[in-house]
Amino acid sequence: MMGTRLAWSSLSATYLVLAPGLLLAGCGSGTMSPGYLSQALPTVKAQFSAAYLYVANQGNASVGGQSIEIFDLAHPLKGPIGSIRRHISEPDGIFIDGSGTLYVANADQSGDDKVTVYPRGVRKPSRIYAGAVCAFDAVSGTDGTVYVADACGIHDVGRVVVFRHGSSAPTRYVYPGGSPYSLTLDSRNNLYVGYNSYDTLWGQVKRYVPGAQHGEKLLPDQTVRFLTDVGLDNKGALLVANQHDGVIDVFTSKGKPPTRIIKTGQRGPFSFAFDRRENRIYVSYPCRGGGGLTVLTSSGCGKRHNTVVALDYASGKLLWTLREQFLLPFGVAVSPSAPF
Repeated sequence: MMGTRLAWSSLSATYLVLAPGLLLAGCGSGTMSPGYLSQALPTVKAQFSAAYLYVANQGNASVGGQSIEIFDLAHPLKGPIGSIRRHISEPDGIFIDGSGTLYVANADQSGDDKVTVYPRGVRKPSRIYAGAVCAFDAVSGTDGTVYVADACGIHDVGRVVVFRHGSSAPTRYVYPGGSPYSLTLDSRNNLYVGYNSYDTLWGQVKRYVPGAQHGEKLLPDQTVRFLTDVGLDNKGALLVANQHDGVIDVFTSKGKPPTRIIKTGQRGPFSFAFDRRENRIYVSYPCRGGGGLTVLTSSGCGKRHNTVVALDYASGKLLWTLREQFLLPFGVAVSPSAPF
């Protein structure tokens, strides 16, 4: 690696930044409704009777790691009921669309990382999107456009790789001005890009209307230090995984401080997903130890490392903790998915 690029090391399972003393974790304008960051409204009806939690597992490959593990949300602590392993390599961000199709960003830093796509109930990918150097996340809009967060990009310039509906080759690129780690969309297919500055590691989120090359900043400057996930609730509030502070920040107004802070009990909450009705939020925290995946510290993993916790979204109350042997959980997703 050269310069100050944020990248993923498949040997140590640790994001590195070539700045002194730091060992770090991995991971458009439009009309806004008053008090909210998007016009997200629940429009998709639940399609499936059962609910499942998908977890991107970068655990020990010799004992079943490097997989997408599937848990029945009616009985999550009984262990996985299935897994996907074909064409899975260092899975990071994952996404499930309204039809139950799974998108997996494989962040193995091959120089040509792949996003593999699995229709509901299928273990073999139906489509592969290539072209990212470091594929950390992927989402698909209702218009069929696929976006891939490429934190490394070319010549250390992070970018979002865009694939037009039906195309397996990139059709354009979006450059947010830092390393994009996470993506989400709202009901109007506006794209939200969570990224970090190359040198200072301050996080920011930009919103892009469909087809735009330039986005609008949503967070106040120097509020979130090292951002690893972004999401929207059904009222349009913007949620951000704040690795440095070890919380999830909730923003309801553009350019204003968070109106709520969710404490998960994990030192470095990494990725999160809602259940279908957004009553619960599921949060992952991977850490190997020895400084592990904790930002700006070498004091170890802290509490509840290598876990997925379930919280009541309204109160923040801990409901249960998923801790499986050989589980190193990165991206999480739920099927059927929440609207956004």
